[in-house]
Amino acid sequence: MVEDWEHPAWKVIMPGKQEYKPFNWQREKIHKHSTKSHSVPRLIGACGRRSGKTTAIIAEVVKELFRERPDISGIRKPPLVYVIAPNYELAMKIWEPIWELFVSENGGLNNLKSSHDKMRKLIDLKNGARVQAKTADDPKSLQGDRVTAAFVDEAHDVSEEAWANFMPALTDSRGVLRAIGIPRGKGRFRSYFHRGETDSEGRFESFAVPSWENPAIDPKEIYAMQDELTEAEYKQHYLAEWSEDDGQVFRGFENLFTSETPLVADSQYLMGLDIGKMHDFTVAYVVDIKSGHFVDMDRFNGVDYTTLGPRIANLYEKYNCQTIHMDASGVGEPVQDMLRQEGCSVSPFKFTNNSKARIIAGMASEIEHERVQFLKGDTQLTKELSLYEGKVLAGGAIRYSAPSGYFDDCVIAAALAIDKLKRRRNTSRNAMRGNYLTFGSGRNTW
Repeated sequence: MVEDWEHPAWKVIMPGKQEYKPFNWQREKIHKHSTKSHSVPRLIGACGRRSGKTTAIIAEVVKELFRERPDISGIRKPPLVYVIAPNYELAMKIWEPIWELFVSENGGLNNLKSSHDKMRKLIDLKNGARVQAKTADDPKSLQGDRVTAAFVDEAHDVSEEAWANFMPALTDSRGVLRAIGIPRGKGRFRSYFHRGETDSEGRFESFAVPSWENPAIDPKEIYAMQDELTEAEYKQHYLAEWSEDDGQVFRGFENLFTSETPLVADSQYLMGLDIGKMHDFTVAYVVDIKSGHFVDMDRFNGVDYTTLGPRIANLYEKYNCQTIHMDASGVGEPVQDMLRQEGCSVSPFKFTNNSKARIIAGMASEIEHERVQFLKGDTQLTKELSLYEGKVLAGGAIRYSAPSGYFDDCVIAAALAIDKLKRRRNTSRNAMRGNYLTFGSGRNTW
C-alpha cells in the first residue's frame, strides 16, 4: 500500500535503482507536507550534518514535478521547479542525482524526459514540467515569472539579494518553498525559521533535526566530533541548535591576553611562524611548552628573504626554541631552507583545507578550555580572533578565513604554535604512561 506522502517514482531515485525508504524524521518533518492535508507554503528546516536532508529534498523535487499547483487566478499549470544552493559546487550536489534519474541512460525516470540542456542545467518532462538548478551567487538568474516550487539546500549561506530575487516569483504563482540548512547565520533563513515557530496562519512551519536522527550513523561518530569542533560549532552542525554569535570561530578569548612571562632558563619553547605573502605580514609567536603561555612575538612586512631569515633566527636563538612549526608550502619552502642554514630546527606544515580546519578547530578548543595565554596588549591578534569566521562547504567541511580585506597572519601563526604545543604535550603524556598499562571503559580519549 502506498501512503499519501509517497510517490511511485521514489522506487528508483536512489543510486543503483534502490527504493527510497525515508527515515522517520524525513517522513514526518518533510514528506507529509507534500500531501493535500498537510501542505504548507513555507517549510523551513534546520538540520544537522549527515541527517539525510539532501536526499529528502531530492525525493520531494521528484514528487513536485508530477504535481500541478493552481496560481493566484486558480489556473493549474505544469510545475516549474528551482533547485537552489549557495554556489555551483553545492548546487551540483543536489542536481547531479536528479540529472542521473531523468537524463542518463540508466536513469530510472529517463523515459519521462522530453528534453534537457546540460549548460543551462535544466530538464523538461513530457508532462510539461521543468526543473532547473540555480546558484545563489548569481542572484539575477533566480528571477522567474511563475516558479511553482523552490527547493533551497544549504539555505543558511544564501544571500539576502538571492532571496529577494526568487521569493516574489513564488508569491505570484502561489508556489511552495522548502528551505533546508544548518542553524547558522542571522539572515532571512533564520528569520523564516523563527517565523515558522510562531506562525498561527499556517503559512510558515519550521523544524529542527539533529544528526543522530539518521539511523545509519553510529552515534559515536557524532560524539567524537566534540573533540574536533568548538561547542558552538558542534551544536550548530550536529545538534541543529542556533547560536547567538553565528559564524565566529573563536569565543571567550578576551580574558586570555594576560601573559607577561619573562624568559626562564629551565623552560622549553617552540615557535609558530606564518610567512607573509605579497602585502601580508610575517608573524612569529614563541610559546612556553609547559605552561601554554605566549612569551614573545614578531610581526613585520616589506622585508626581503635575506633579512627575514636572520631576523627569525635571532628570535629562535633568544629562547633556544626546540623547533619552528611553519607553513612549508609556496613561499614557505625557500624560507625553511634558509632557517635551517641559520641553524634552526624546522617542522614543516602543509596547508590544505582539511589540515587548516584541524589546527583552527584545535586552537578554538584550547581557547575555550583556557589552556593557553596570549601576550598582554596583543591588539592585532585580538582583532583577528574576533573577525575570524568559518564557512561551510559541500560535504560539511568548514573553510576558515578572515573576512575579505582583513589579515589573519597572527591567527595562523598562533594556530601553528598551538598545534605543535598540543603534539608535544601529547608526546610527553604518552611517555609518562609508557611505564604501565591502564584499562578504561572503552571510550576513546585521544
